[in-house]
Amino acid sequence: MTPAIDAHVRLDTHPTHPSAVQAHLTGIQARVAYMALEAVGWSAAVTGVLVLARIDHEESQ
Repeated sequence: MTPAIDAHVRLDTHPTHPSAVQAHLTGIQARVAYMALEAVGWSAAVTGVLVLARIDHEESQ
């Protein structure tokens, strides 16, 4: 049995860009989740927060 890691990811829409999603990372081993998300295209915004944005059209105002 694989032991659980102490990493928590809370997903939310970006407050100013409706086509983007934020991941808020917490927990002692949040670095594990951070590296996994970065590997699939998420970008660091600030400490503990990554952003995944879809930029294939103009956002509505």
